[in-house]
Amino acid sequence: MKLKLLALGLIILIIPALGFGQYLGTFHDTRFKMEDIRSIILDDFENNDRNWQVSASRFTAEGFPQIKFGVEGVPIALQGAYQEGENKYVMGVRTAFTRKGYNRVWIYPEEEIVIPGRLKKIDVWVWGANYNYFLEIHLRDYTGVVHKLPMGSLKFIGWRNLSVEIPSYIPQYIRYLPMEKPLTFVRFVIWTAPTERVDDFYIYFDHLKILTDVYRERFDGDILADKTKDIWSSQ
Repeated sequence: MKLKLLALGLIILIIPALGFGQYLGTFHDTRFKMEDIRSIILDDFENNDRNWQVSASRFTAEGFPQIKFGVEGVPIALQGAYQEGENKYVMGVRTAFTRKGYNRVWIYPEEEIVIPGRLKKIDVWVWGANYNYFLEIHLRDYTGVVHKLPMGSLKFIGWRNLSVEIPSYIPQYIRYLPMEKPLTFVRFVIWTAPTERVDDFYIYFDHLKILTDVYRERFDGDILADKTKDIWSSQ
């Protein structure tokens, strides 16, 4: 009887100990990831400093597409965020095609925009005219691959904020120094649905903005990681 009670006591003591050991192991394996999330405006379209341009696919009507800056009419949601006289203008695009189909319009800066940090999300204010069109953005990674991300349908009226989260499969860093491999913004692309009219179309853009993690791990010699490209690009 005493032996049975002793064995039972040992079991009672051993089981919690095993569980506590598993807990410690789980706790030990946990990694705490530091982040510094910032909201950064890539372009507010107050002017055309980036020399935005527009082009289109086949069957574009003569004289199109067109791009215009200095257009007043910013979204109400953005008006309270600035002092009077600031953030007055938006970028406008107008296009037309001679036949229906999967027509495309490309809207792009003269030089691709380098995105700081590790990109989490990108959004832009878009004025839609209720056409059954679609908007996507193209981002280029450090290997040169262009990733096409859907921003959504343009079948709505007036201003709407369109956004997309950046998938984890898009590479933005490597395990070697320098680790950061920033993405670049390449272009907006508008697709027309094959059944939608295409004879005349207007669209406006405001506040191209990103949510990005700019945290950088510091270590002895990190200044060399920061300056390596500049050091070896100069002779």
